[in-house]
Amino acid sequence: MIGRTMHINLEHARTEWSQRPLPRPNRRLTALAVRLARCAGRVMEVGDQTALIGVTAERDTVRLTWWNHRMEVWAEITAGAPAFSPATSVEGALQRAGNALLDYFAGRWPDGASPPALGVVTDGIGVAFSPNYPAPCTPGWLNLHGSGRAYTITLLPFGDGSLFDQQIHGRARLH
Repeated sequence: MIGRTMHINLEHARTEWSQRPLPRPNRRLTALAVRLARCAGRVMEVGDQTALIGVTAERDTVRLTWWNHRMEVWAEITAGAPAFSPATSVEGALQRAGNALLDYFAGRWPDGASPPALGVVTDGIGVAFSPNYPAPCTPGWLNLHGSGRAYTITLLPFGDGSLFDQQIHGRARLH
């Protein structure tokens, strides 16, 4: 668990958060994003403290970051594939789904051009990434995006009423 606090006005974030859909469909990426969102949704059902989960891959490790409804980091797990939680656990399933998505996603860049840390955020329904700030585990990431100074690309639309509510920005789907 991390004691670092991030403050964000959720009403302001809902209206200022800028999202754009991907320019064209990628069915494999969509399928991996759906799997990740489902796994995250199961993790979120375990406790009532999670509003958003960040999944970041960096140097052969996957970091899961949980944010509560006050947008404070309240938990993190960082592990490489050999040390993932058991596959039958909700955390282990999320680690494996995140690893698969981010491994595939990193392959979308030209050789050697993939960012050193790459991640996505999910509310258990939608999935998005930030092309200019690709590591959601970075301190201040939510504040930067919630203030409108950075934008995200939508892989899957977020749930109504979530931090990433799509009603303001339309409901573009990949296919």
